[in-house]
Amino acid sequence: MKYALYILLIIFLKTNFCFCQSAKIIHKEMYTSSKSAEAKECFNKGAKYFDGHNYTKAIESYEQAIIIDNNFIDAYDNLGLSFRHAGNLDSSEYYYQVSIRKYPKGTVALRNIGVLEVQRKNYGRATDYYNKALAIDSKDAEAYFGLSRVYSLSNNIPEAIKNGLLAEQYYKETNDPNIGDCYILLAMMYSVQHDKPKSQKYLALAQGTGMKIDQRYIDLINK
Repeated sequence: MKYALYILLIIFLKTNFCFCQSAKIIHKEMYTSSKSAEAKECFNKGAKYFDGHNYTKAIESYEQAIIIDNNFIDAYDNLGLSFRHAGNLDSSEYYYQVSIRKYPKGTVALRNIGVLEVQRKNYGRATDYYNKALAIDSKDAEAYFGLSRVYSLSNNIPEAIKNGLLAEQYYKETNDPNIGDCYILLAMMYSVQHDKPKSQKYLALAQGTGMKIDQRYIDLINK
């Protein structure tokens, strides 16, 4: 039974829901916004195209932004994100690596390379990148959340829960809306451990954020 629960957790982790972490950070973190009004205009066009799932146009707009301002870090990060959503992981990593070289203290690119490595099933490399982000910011909730996902996929549920709880702690400190993702992941992991009180507690917390949750996961947790 525990094996079947774990298989369902793996399916859960591979759904699109699990990637909303990286889709959100690009809009809330502006490390080095450009001083160029023209570059910003291209950036904003790219953001609108991205939100409309037109990744080709988003890429074109962000590329224009960095032509105008080649130190526009947020545009490099958005290029990485847009290429990932377009299915081009190598180009995605290229722009994240440029972002890191230009702004070594930034954590967005480091965390998102972690997401890329999870997609590539390189869990060790993903862990390394999340830990690099934490070396810069020890309270980075997104990095802890990423580690929680990696350890879940590696079937190391105790470490997954440990990092999930740290993510919860730091999400709370900043009133981050991404905490709903953290709650449902903790609910699933406690369900794998057959800890029904805690799994139901975190399910209720996730539902309290208003997020949409697949009914099969609700049924699993309440079983």
